[in-house]
Amino acid sequence: MLTSVKYWLWLTSRLDPAAAWQVFCHFGSPEKAYFSDPGEYSRIEGLSPQQQKLLEDKSVTYAEQILARCDSRNIRILTFSDTDFPERLRNIEVPPLVLYLRGRMLRFDDRAVIAMAGTRKATLYGTQTAYTFAKELTRGGALVATGIVAGCDASALQGALSAGGPLVCVVAGGVDVPYTDTPAGHSLLEEIAGRGAVLSEAPPGTGHKGALFRRRNAILTGLSVGLLCIEAGSRSGTLGVAELANEQGKEVFAIPANLGAKASLGTNDLLRQGLARPVLTAEDILSHFSYLLPRAQAAQADCTRWRLVRCPAAPEKRAPKAQPEPESAPADPAPDKAPSASVSEISPEKKVDTGRDSGYIELLDASGRWSEQERTLLKALVPGPATVETLIAATGSSAGLVAATLTMLAVTGAVRELPGGRFQLVPEELA
Repeated sequence: MLTSVKYWLWLTSRLDPAAAWQVFCHFGSPEKAYFSDPGEYSRIEGLSPQQQKLLEDKSVTYAEQILARCDSRNIRILTFSDTDFPERLRNIEVPPLVLYLRGRMLRFDDRAVIAMAGTRKATLYGTQTAYTFAKELTRGGALVATGIVAGCDASALQGALSAGGPLVCVVAGGVDVPYTDTPAGHSLLEEIAGRGAVLSEAPPGTGHKGALFRRRNAILTGLSVGLLCIEAGSRSGTLGVAELANEQGKEVFAIPANLGAKASLGTNDLLRQGLARPVLTAEDILSHFSYLLPRAQAAQADCTRWRLVRCPAAPEKRAPKAQPEPESAPADPAPDKAPSASVSEISPEKKVDTGRDSGYIELLDASGRWSEQERTLLKALVPGPATVETLIAATGSSAGLVAATLTMLAVTGAVRELPGGRFQLVPEELA
């Protein structure tokens, strides 16, 4: 098997994707191309003399280096001939011959994969919308696919992670190279791989170069059944992603914005031209692909639910209700008092024996809606408002992690900041 993979890596490291695809179509396999007479290369339509010369170099040293790096970093190599290779990608104009995958091997063809794209220079509206839609799509059973860059992409992946994942991030560079070479960037890459998958056509160790993004976009849309454009200016690269999706016959959706919003001129124009369907909620997209959501109800049932339950006043004692008398008997002149509502009638989930008008928040099925860190902070805020310092002490988390998590919770409305640097739960937003 490794011998066979070596020839796939030899071919894809020699030529660009379009030329490698032409060679593959001509010979039927990279191995046949490798052992072919050099004169045969001149018969391949569209192959330049320089590219023919590259194929005459039979060194597999670089291919072996890629194999070693993948083996040491637990990166899976998928070739076009593998049974696990996504069928959807076989059908794009120039399919990738090799994919590198880090994380979980997901059954992409059986899932409602929704690609999400938006400007890197997102507004607050854009980041909030990307986060919310990704979270709700994931909760509804869809598989969110996005990149690992700033702006809408970053907010979308955080939304999918907060819903418990999984998700897939398609990147331009290597699956082992973070978009930002920082501890946070490395940590994020690890979290995505642990909860879902990082996918790329570029070999491990490759930087996220601008020239690779168009191919990244083609794989992102090719893997999906639909594309959601969050926010895009008149010259945003998101419009190029939408063009690719339309060329591939994928459904394109866009979120409307104010007519004067510069950051949304592009998405509004997609709607004006009829190149995208307008959507207002994640359900608008989920309902369109309901046939690919066999586990949608189960996924929703697994989500974390918070419910605010108010304890009613203690019920007053009342006399037992009189038994009905025969028609001839006089009516009871002293009617019963109206019965007070019991705790079980108000809250069938749990009986509460706390004081009058006290409140509590009950966490149900704590496995889906919030990430572990979000859940920890929310629990720490149940007793009442707290400062960042208090939360750090209560959770044992770092200051940076607490601050970042509070920011995301504030974006979703689950937490609000009070004067004095304290944070408080917003119970009505948690349901």
